[in-house]
Formats: sequence, C-alpha cells, structure tokens
Amino acid sequence: MEPLSIAFCDDEPPFRALLRTAAEAALGRHGIAVQCAEAGSADELAGLLGHVGFDLIFLDIDMPSLDGIRFGEQLRARGCRSDIIYVSNMDDRVYDIFRVHPWAFIRKSRYADELPAVLEDYVRARRDAAAMLVLTGESGRTLSVDPTSLLYIEAVGKTQKLVFSGPEPPAVIRGTMHELEGLLLPYGFIRTHKGFLVNYRCIRRITSRSILLDSGETLPIGRDRLNPAREQYLSLMKWKGLTGGPGDGAG
Repeated sequence: MEPLSIAFCDDEPPFRALLRTAAEAALGRHGIAVQCAEAGSADELAGLLGHVGFDLIFLDIDMPSLDGIRFGEQLRARGCRSDIIYVSNMDDRVYDIFRVHPWAFIRKSRYADELPAVLEDYVRARRDAAAMLVLTGESGRTLSVDPTSLLYIEAVGKTQKLVFSGPEPPAVIRGTMHELEGLLLPYGFIRTHKGFLVNYRCIRRITSRSILLDSGETLPIGRDRLNPAREQYLSLMKWKGLTGGPGDGAG
C-alpha cells in the first residue's frame, strides 16, 4: 500500500501532536508510511489544501472562526474527496456530521482506545478498494470496475446498469441483481429495491418513500426493504464509530 498523506487539524497543539504520534504508530504497525501536515484552524488547513491533496483528514469540530462541520461541508461542496475522521468531545454534534459523510467519529477523551481500531478498518477498506471487480459487459467484454466509484446499480430488463459517482458514463453488464448483491455486500451496497443496489456512502437521506443521493438523484425504496435498508445503513455507520443516520424518524 502506498504512503498515506494525512492532515491533522486541531486548535490545541499538544493534542494535535498526540493524535499524530498515535496515528503514525497505528499505521506503522500495518507497514504503512505516512506523510503528515498539521494545521491549527480551518483557514490554515484550507491553505494547505491549495497545494496538497490529502488522503485523510483528522478534523476537530470545536474550532475558532469556522467549526469543523461547516468546513467539512465546504470541502464537499468544492468536490474534495479526502476521507475525514472527526475527533471531538462534542458528542451532541454527531448527527450534524452526516452531511459531510465522514469516515468515522472518535471521541477525544477515548482517542487512544478508539483510534487503532478505526485506522485498522480504514486500512482494510483501502486495500479492499484497490481490488477491482471483474464483470462481464453486455457485449461479452470483460470490465474492471472499482466498486468505490459506483453510485448505484439499476436493473434494466435482463441486464444491470452501473451508474458511477464521477464523470464516467454508465455501463451495462450481464448477471442478476441477486448475484451482484452478494458480490457487493462487502463494499457497503444496500438492496433498497428489487431493481436497485445503492452505495451507502452516497446516501444523503432515507425516507419512507425514497432515497436521496449526494448527486441529487432520488431513487425508489421498496416498502418491504425500508426497514432492512435502514438497519443495514445504521450498522455500516456504527461500524465506523458513528450513530444515527439519514432519515431517522422520517415518516
């Protein structure tokens, strides 16, 4: 695995140093080298981002001038795809961070206990993502697909249409939705409808009638799949140290 470029943004220099040391040690145990940068405010981090692209950002919530959640929203609006791990004691703001789609939430008071497991999961996910799926296209041609680039899969007749989160045009493949559901389950795809498999990372909100994606698209949700989809989504988010989820309590 290539070295990770990581930014640590916190307005408390002593804690920032502790977090950096702990992260370097945890990743070192997995044989991963890191390139680190530190910032004491969102403005300082924004300046760094003008010159450096980071794989991962550790971001405090309670900071002067611009808090970490608002800054994270700005990053996403600008198209920043860096993974974000929030590190804060502001447990009451945890619901607000879902708009940013962070990788995880770690409590400052428990960082030494929670950080190693979170980074172990992060490393595993990046290594899994590096493995491309080999699928058969409609014409019989073999396609190599990065599952993390998929937004959703839609059943179209006897074929399946792959819709990507980036500029890549849709692709049509052979195979059944049931087969793809089993293949993509480890990557966090949720069967929300008999005709749809959705990447949970791209879900903004789940309601009783539909699913709203980050792209602005709205997809149907099957009446018999609403509760299982919500439970699966919450399970995936809790696995990353988060609680709650989009559409909690929605009618």
